[in-house]
Amino acid sequence: MQCKNNAITNTFKLHENDPFKNTIVPSQTFTIDSKQDNVVEGENGTVLVCPKGCFINTKGEIVEDNVTIELSEALSIEDMLLSNLTTSSEGKQLETDGMIYFNATSKGEQLGINEDNPIHIEIPTKEKKAGMMAYKGTRDEKGNMNWIEPKALDNYLVTVDIHSLDFLPPGFETEVDKGMPYKNHKTATQDLTDSLFYQLAVYKGDSRIIDNIDTQYIEPYKNKSKQVIKDEYTPDSYQEHSTEESVHESSTPETTCGIDPASIKVIKSEKYQNTFIATREFEARLKIIFKTCNKAVLETYLNNLNLNLYEVDNLAANTLGESNHYYENFVNFAKQQLTKVQQADKYAELLKGYYGKQLLKVKSELEMEQEKLMKVLKKKNLEAQKVAEDYKKLLWKREKYRMETYGFNWSETGWINIDNGTLPKSWESKVTEGIYVDNGQEFDRVYCYYVFTSIKSLYRLNTTNNIEFYAVNYDQGKEMLMPKDGTAILISIGYKGQTPSIDIKEFDLNLPINYHLTLATSTIEQVKEAIKPFEKYAQENKINKDLEFMAKFYQEEQRQKELIQETEFMRKLWTAAFPCCAGPQAAATLEY
Repeated sequence: MQCKNNAITNTFKLHENDPFKNTIVPSQTFTIDSKQDNVVEGENGTVLVCPKGCFINTKGEIVEDNVTIELSEALSIEDMLLSNLTTSSEGKQLETDGMIYFNATSKGEQLGINEDNPIHIEIPTKEKKAGMMAYKGTRDEKGNMNWIEPKALDNYLVTVDIHSLDFLPPGFETEVDKGMPYKNHKTATQDLTDSLFYQLAVYKGDSRIIDNIDTQYIEPYKNKSKQVIKDEYTPDSYQEHSTEESVHESSTPETTCGIDPASIKVIKSEKYQNTFIATREFEARLKIIFKTCNKAVLETYLNNLNLNLYEVDNLAANTLGESNHYYENFVNFAKQQLTKVQQADKYAELLKGYYGKQLLKVKSELEMEQEKLMKVLKKKNLEAQKVAEDYKKLLWKREKYRMETYGFNWSETGWINIDNGTLPKSWESKVTEGIYVDNGQEFDRVYCYYVFTSIKSLYRLNTTNNIEFYAVNYDQGKEMLMPKDGTAILISIGYKGQTPSIDIKEFDLNLPINYHLTLATSTIEQVKEAIKPFEKYAQENKINKDLEFMAKFYQEEQRQKELIQETEFMRKLWTAAFPCCAGPQAAATLEY
């Protein structure tokens, strides 16, 4: 296909003997695929939007090969002086907002611009000035510049790929990066960051962890939290701390004081590609809209896509009112006198009513995704609850076996000893002065057991740090009933990953109970062999059976830790997304 082609002349940056060749601004080169749309950004912010088919060769044919772009940017006074880029046209001084040199070649051949499909150039400026024009520059052998052929700048706003725009609140992306790694993501991708932001539209506070179950259980007898109601131990009786002490209150934040992420998901779509929503100018405004925390300001833009942007800026300022901190931002936006994209009226008409309907649809979809997540979490919680209930039954059987062996009977108020005090007792109350696993901190999890061989009974000790172990409650005497005489076995088993370590010590029940153990690396087979003599005990008194439960509880603890980390992460993202909801301090922190 041939296009209109004024004669293409070779473009050059400077003559060989130009006296400023050593100080002139350097060239940047880019290689692009001319068969697709391209956006080239210079080191100082100049943007070249090169649509597919914008370059032609000397025959007037559209170029489909790779194209080399040469770009030089002179945007500061210093660069202009060192390059001798004077601002005069036919002897008359000009006011400048920046100068660039741009050229395109393919396989060494000079290219031209397709007039029917031209490139678009954006030069960064702190403040857009009225009446500015674009000039073509010519440079002589002495390095003198003359600016000719002035052309009025296009008033239309130019859209870019809407998916390339940053529609996130200030500071949000930084918070996402800080939270990496997250789940299966080592680093934050744009899709992940957007997805996390959209999830906040239906964020339910701490609902992910509110139903987490306890994973630390002990035998009820002598537990300070124990209660007997209707001839049974209460659920709290199996926990060292009652659920009233450890309950986590859920907080469900409101998003009414900020911009709804679902609204952003709606507008960052192909439907808005041909409106001013898909412009860098709106991107800049959206950053301020987030700071206002006022959804009415966003809706002012969405409901007036047919107007010039500066007119909507004025409406937005009025929506806020003069007393608002951000009022002047929108007044200044309006002073830029930015207009609209081509055919804005047509696309505005097509989008009438779309936003409201699509917002409801997006919110519904996000709610469904949230419900799926909560359904999975509920299932996991129920599975963990079943394990906990089964373990409580095992602990009850273990305690019942030992207490009945000692001669106790169960009553409506708990265990009672039925002898008259004259019969000799085979048991007594003993204090665990100290059981220590000296290298316990080297392991992910450590367990310690008393094995009372004379009555074939098992008791698992408690710990808070994998080093010090105690019977029943740490702060309540560490006391329990034990056989009166003879010996017992102390077994400690630790795990680093899946690798076990073990130490076994026999001790005299007539001596003070104060022992140190050191775990030595072992294998699963060796551990099984070491505890084999006790596997003939009743099911509730088997170490291997208890370790099976401990492994399940450890897995549940890891799941809960991940959920807590995720919840804390989402709280931080929520604060970044809704600074006004989070309070003045958070809002001030996010002022960029």
